[in-house]
Amino acid sequence: MSARPSTPVISTPEHHLGAMSLVILTRAPDDETLRAAARLVDSAAIASWALRPDDLRTLGQQQYRQLLDYAAAPQVLDLALYLRGDKKQIRTLMDHIAREIAELLIHHPSPKAQG
Repeated sequence: MSARPSTPVISTPEHHLGAMSLVILTRAPDDETLRAAARLVDSAAIASWALRPDDLRTLGQQQYRQLLDYAAAPQVLDLALYLRGDKKQIRTLMDHIAREIAELLIHHPSPKAQG
């Protein structure tokens, strides 16, 4: 008998726990959809990091992901679940991530940008 695949670990900042729970309860994904959505988020976050704005060039990939999780974890997961984790939709999720990061930078510009 093969072991059942594990549920993906989704890093969630404490201030987003309620919203993340609501997203998962509302979307009610099956295990495979949740795993696919988590993989899509990971792939889109890496690709978005590679295309990050100049203000964030000093951030490493892990730092960028932490910033994204802190700013928009529920919104990103919600869209990934809506897209059913379809990797053909990676650009849609990347565009969403870029908008979330741009919104964050509007409200909290980097020290260099404040100049």
